[in-house]
Amino acid sequence: MKFPHIPSNLKNECHQVKCELAGSYTEVANVVKRYSGLQIPLIKPKSYSVRVCGQDGTVYTGNEDQLEAWKDFYLPERMEMVVIGAIDDFPCDAFGLQLVLLLCEDGNIYAYEDEVLHLVARNVTELFETGLTFPGLECYKLGECFEDYTEEEYNEIMVSDDVKEMKEAHTQFRETLELELLESLKEFKNSQFKGVEEGMVQPKKNLDTVIECQEIVVHNHIVPSYTKLLIVK
Repeated sequence: MKFPHIPSNLKNECHQVKCELAGSYTEVANVVKRYSGLQIPLIKPKSYSVRVCGQDGTVYTGNEDQLEAWKDFYLPERMEMVVIGAIDDFPCDAFGLQLVLLLCEDGNIYAYEDEVLHLVARNVTELFETGLTFPGLECYKLGECFEDYTEEEYNEIMVSDDVKEMKEAHTQFRETLELELLESLKEFKNSQFKGVEEGMVQPKKNLDTVIECQEIVVHNHIVPSYTKLLIVK
């Protein structure tokens, strides 16, 4: 795999990360922490990169219930997972246009898109040597793993305290993020408006100064002349 536009030292670091991520599953979290922030270009889709990070580097930072939901409520069997990175500004239905990548204990790589887990690669090597497949090779929707249950059993599970708590936590988390985003936009708008106001005040000050100078000039020229005229008379 060649990336001619990438400096050799960065290319070597990317290669090292890929090798370590493909190693022991129990060490993956440490590898992610060590190389957090590194951008690894993807062969497919072109122009996109995996930003190495844990869950704390995604839009789901602080939402511990979300990780448990990924493990419990999507795949046919519960699987341990660890967040290995994110693909930012990706055209999809994911919250914040961010695909969160998870490495499963069986080696599969999943990408999370709003209540859907996509199997995007069979292993780390395939992810970086062949590319990410999206939509996934297989897709798993929230609660789909309970389809083998009877309708009564499924309904009972979906109204259980655990599922309710998970859904409420997810909803609250998204609402909090949306409020923070709106607040940030409001602050940005206010700062822009303040800049415009300051830009308007300065010309006004300059105009006042010009008028004041004109009044002084007029006074200095007219008053002495008028006084002189009175004396002559």
